[in-house]
Amino acid sequence: MDSNKNRPILNIDNAEYYIDSLPDEGKGLVNGLRTADAQLKMYEDTLKMINIGKIKMLEDLKKIVENIEPLKK
Repeated sequence: MDSNKNRPILNIDNAEYYIDSLPDEGKGLVNGLRTADAQLKMYEDTLKMINIGKIKMLEDLKKIVENIEPLKK
């Protein structure tokens, strides 16, 4: 029983499977899903950084236009 304690488990629809018992195609798909998760995390972090930069640029632009007379409508 202890030999199964450290085996990685896949959970799909509330059913569990030992990853090392999957056929090669299944193992490849698990690796692909892990890669996709890592890429999503990386791009989510990138989007957060872009948003922080965008907020900073807007703050800087607001400071620049403080002393400029806006258009009258």
